[in-house]
Amino acid sequence: MDISSSDTGQKHGPESGKTKFQLLLISGLKKEIEAARSLYPEKIAAEIGKEGFSCQQCGKCCRRTFGDNRVLVIPREIEKIREHTGLPKLELAGPLIPDIFESGSEMDEVESAAGDGGHEGEEAGEPAEREKCEGISGDKDGNSLQLLELLKEDIDSEGNIHAFGWMLRRKRNGDCVFLEQGTDRCRTYSVRPMLCRTYPFYMEDLKLYTCECEGLGYPISREESLKLAEDLLSRYLAELEDMLSVYESFENFEKGDNGPELARKNAEKGAFTFIVHDSSGVSKIPWKIQEYR
Repeated sequence: MDISSSDTGQKHGPESGKTKFQLLLISGLKKEIEAARSLYPEKIAAEIGKEGFSCQQCGKCCRRTFGDNRVLVIPREIEKIREHTGLPKLELAGPLIPDIFESGSEMDEVESAAGDGGHEGEEAGEPAEREKCEGISGDKDGNSLQLLELLKEDIDSEGNIHAFGWMLRRKRNGDCVFLEQGTDRCRTYSVRPMLCRTYPFYMEDLKLYTCECEGLGYPISREESLKLAEDLLSRYLAELEDMLSVYESFENFEKGDNGPELARKNAEKGAFTFIVHDSSGVSKIPWKIQEYR
């Protein structure tokens, strides 16, 4: 989402405070939501059936080693996991940022979440020991400076970085924070996010797509494919409606030539300040940078 990029067109009226580009985005989202509500899960289920899928419980989708494993979560999903685990919000989710970091980043230790089951409802076993969580690394490769360059259009005049959404936290090695150490089991399986429930499938522009996955091509029953299709449509609509809410409530922030420099100085002091926009409002949070060790 790049609604904070340079203004395109003129603002339309004192009440909206929106640029022409932002109004077009809102209009487009409303049309897509209306069209998505008319989709038939049976049709999507038929496509899933042709593709075939059976989870192999390999855990690769949870591990950074096998690609971008960021899990985008909306506020109600964060709250559901928070209630289940008892973890504070910022110990299970952080600002949505580009996936540019290699393993080696360190954040404050967080308590591993006690779980109630792994894949296919199996017990996840005893909670693992406290594990390091990935943050933003200030290592010799300059990851923090790379982040500033990628997000320079999202830095305001005070040096705050604006992010548009949340993602599950990851361990120091890049794996999902809820992936049990030494196994391929999820500690929050019963309340896992919609993205995880429907992986490797996703909807975009009213069409069904797949990600790379070891489980593709295996037989799937009609009942399972229909349930997956229904979950996919629920996820698709929830994500679209959440995005629309963000667009409608978003207020343009003031930029300035000094903003990136202030953000860089903050990084040198060991922390960024993120302002996260989501459907529930705006959150201003400090995010520590730990030196590479």
